[in-house]
Amino acid sequence: MVKFMGRDQSVYRKERAVSEVIGSILLISVVVIGIAVIGVLLMSHPTPRNLPALSAVISEDTAQNTISIYHDGGDQVSHDEIQILVDGVPRDFDNGGSPSWSTWSMGQSLTYQYSGPAPGLVQIVYTGGSGATVLASSDFGFNPSGTLTTGPTGTATITPTGNTTTPTPTSSPTPGPTLIADFIGDPLSGTNPLTVQFTDNSTNAENWSWNFGDGSNLSTERNPSHTYDLIGLYTVSLTVTNTTIGSNTSIKTDYVNVSVSNFTSYVIQNSVFVYGTKLYLAGNNVYGDDATIVITSPLYSNTLNGGAFISVTYIYIDGDVTINTGSTSMGCESTPGNINITGNLYLNGGSRDIYGDVYVAKNLVLENDRIHGNMYINGDVDLEWGVPTLDSGKYIYYTGTLTHPASYDQAFLNRCIKVASVPDAAMPDLEMPSLKPDTWYQDQGYSTSTSSQMSNNLKIIADSFTSSDSWDTPGVSNIVIIARTGDITLTNFNMHYPVTGVLFAPNGKVTFNGASFEGVVLARDGFYVTSGGTSITFTNLATYFSDPNDYPF
Repeated sequence: MVKFMGRDQSVYRKERAVSEVIGSILLISVVVIGIAVIGVLLMSHPTPRNLPALSAVISEDTAQNTISIYHDGGDQVSHDEIQILVDGVPRDFDNGGSPSWSTWSMGQSLTYQYSGPAPGLVQIVYTGGSGATVLASSDFGFNPSGTLTTGPTGTATITPTGNTTTPTPTSSPTPGPTLIADFIGDPLSGTNPLTVQFTDNSTNAENWSWNFGDGSNLSTERNPSHTYDLIGLYTVSLTVTNTTIGSNTSIKTDYVNVSVSNFTSYVIQNSVFVYGTKLYLAGNNVYGDDATIVITSPLYSNTLNGGAFISVTYIYIDGDVTINTGSTSMGCESTPGNINITGNLYLNGGSRDIYGDVYVAKNLVLENDRIHGNMYINGDVDLEWGVPTLDSGKYIYYTGTLTHPASYDQAFLNRCIKVASVPDAAMPDLEMPSLKPDTWYQDQGYSTSTSSQMSNNLKIIADSFTSSDSWDTPGVSNIVIIARTGDITLTNFNMHYPVTGVLFAPNGKVTFNGASFEGVVLARDGFYVTSGGTSITFTNLATYFSDPNDYPF
């Protein structure tokens, strides 16, 4: 029994030792397996992505109801990593027309078409991390009611209120100084020579360079003045520089408008060919279809050939007109216009034709004449014994009283109509133009001779000028003669050939004796035609000058 027990004790000790070894092995195995499991779990979890870098330009076109976001630089982002909020609400933006785009790379644009009022806040929010981070935003004026808080790591948590979120505004870099060129000029239009004062309105400019557009030298003054001598439209530019910022240019196209003088413009546009205080006409006729005569003083029969015909479309006379002898007619039969008289009109002797509408500022005395247009009399009408005639459909309108002999036919009297008012008799409000500087005439080849033999294309400027040559050859063409202070006298010219050109005496008169004159006569003290049989014919001032800058006054 003892022996048996001893043997069992030995066996027991051996078995116990084996059990302890096996237990240690099992414990080690469990620990190793646990470590392995933890390692697998740790190794199988993906490494979080770093916050992507993104530079985006966000713009809004309210005219097209469109928001555009341009990827200006940085990392490529996927559709699943970002949310784009418009006024706090996620919106689907198209990439090249596809709302289900997968990636957004540099150089690509995302667009969103909205309806209703223009949105304010646009945010690009990165949602690929353990929160939400605003990568870029632009506030066009919206103030959402939600909140967005930014933690110390740069991540943001969006807490919606309704359908909106409120971010912490993204600060924009402070812009550097801007260089802007700008200027104004005054006056910007007028007659030549025109002086314009230019004023610099630039920002951050240190130096200035002006180009006035007329080929003159550049100016480096800040606020220069410049005189334009020639007619035309001028483009002006200003370039400003700053040693730190650079340069900038402002260009204003057709900014300055230089025109001819009011007088010259009127002369050309209204085809004026006789202008002055007097028209003394010993010759036959004055021809001016669609042309104008301006006489700045009264007109009397004793200054006209009794049989002359002033066949001009538009006639202006400042004062009384008294034509009571002979058969001097007025107005143009082929192109009737109007006759304006600022005084009384006396047509009570002889017999004549009056073409065009007649406007008289005072009274009318009328007999015998043939009236081919309407007459507007701002005063009385006195019809004398010789009964005049009125073309069919023409009337005499007056504002005063009508007197006439008892023998007048009632049918004629019925065409004399009393009215409350009539149109005014107009008179151009003009002044003789001034001359250009002496150097201009020298540069244009004008001679300063006070008397010389006439020749074609002759150009003269002198205090006064006289020529009394007699010609047996064809006449003289395209002359320009200017008398600064005195008269122009052209006499004894061949009676078979015309003289053509421009005669300008701003302080004197023009006297002509010859076969005919064609052109323009502008003389303060009048135009005297002293030879019988002479005719005067209109030619527009512009005919003699290919360039308006060549006009001599």
